[in-house]
Amino acid sequence: MAKLSLSEVSKKFHMDRSTIYRAVRNGRLSRSSDGQFDLAEVIRCFGEPEKMPQKIESSKQEGNESTKKLIAHLENEVKKYQEREERLMHQIDRMQALIELKSVAPTTAVPQQDATACDIHMPQYDKTQQNNDNKKNNELNIAENVAVLQQETAAYHTQMLQHATLQNVVIPKHKKRSLFGRVLNAVFDNN
Repeated sequence: MAKLSLSEVSKKFHMDRSTIYRAVRNGRLSRSSDGQFDLAEVIRCFGEPEKMPQKIESSKQEGNESTKKLIAHLENEVKKYQEREERLMHQIDRMQALIELKSVAPTTAVPQQDATACDIHMPQYDKTQQNNDNKKNNELNIAENVAVLQQETAAYHTQMLQHATLQNVVIPKHKKRSLFGRVLNAVFDNN
């Protein structure tokens, strides 16, 4: 006769240990002196053990493999998006450096005194007007670059959401932040 331990009975018959102890205490199941259970006695008490169909086990393995593939694919996508975000942050840093240089350059420039007596009759172009025009042009260029960056960021988020929708994955939406807010967030998150 086959003998089973308590843990083997619990696993094979999918019973909780407390249920087995209760059956022994009530006299429905007997235990030998060595603490083992007779297989025929356990079958008489609990019935035939439930067998897990092979289909369920194979589907679990297939599910695990597909899940692993999906996880690897999503990890690659996240890595690509992180690289793209890093490139965009470098562009933002570059633009801010340009803004700082443009704002510092006119104040440190030394005005030149080229006017000679012969230049009196020629109309002089107002240098402050020229500086203001340069500042406006620089500000327009910077504003255009920021707008392009914002469009690229919006396209990036749209692409990420479309990809996540295709994969049936929910990605939380982040609230819109200004350029300064994104830069501060990037600085403090990188530390």
